[in-house]
Amino acid sequence: MEKESISTAHQRASVLQEARPQYRLVIPADEPVSRQVKQLRKEWQEMFGNKAPSEKPPSITLACFSAREEMEETLMRWIRRICDQQVIFPVVLNNFSAIPPQIVYIRVQDAKPFAKLTGLLTSLKDFVQDERIFEKPFIKLGYMPEDAPTEVVMQYTHQIFHAAFTARKLILFKKDGDRWQVVSQFPFRESAA
Repeated sequence: MEKESISTAHQRASVLQEARPQYRLVIPADEPVSRQVKQLRKEWQEMFGNKAPSEKPPSITLACFSAREEMEETLMRWIRRICDQQVIFPVVLNNFSAIPPQIVYIRVQDAKPFAKLTGLLTSLKDFVQDERIFEKPFIKLGYMPEDAPTEVVMQYTHQIFHAAFTARKLILFKKDGDRWQVVSQFPFRESAA
């Protein structure tokens, strides 16, 4: 009898886990900046031989979380409310940095507009699990090989890079197998009311 209840509990836990897809909420770079980042990633792959991130379009991830499938409509309503409060804003990308030991990324010069958004996104915590809200905005460039000498990392992260775009929307992605599918897009307001 006890074996059945343990087995049943494991089955229920497994079903609950399956019923919670993974989501990612991002601000996409516009087309000119996307092309630049894709070119940098291609060069990265040629230089270091490892696969660069392949999100399409290159973007700044604000949050990752899982949620029950039936909560998706509620999530979208809350995200829409958040975006209705957000006015479009400039994003300036400036040079490179690293999160040791491996991730190299393109820095966002001014994180203040992102801080407001991530603050508003904390209201989603009641509807999601395993949430990670990223307070430091960046666009991931690639992964430094584990055997790369420190001077190579330093040399790469000290290169000059500059680009800018206007943050106009959030995109909600849902993981479907190995691919991320767009669930919905949420435009920001064009101007302050």
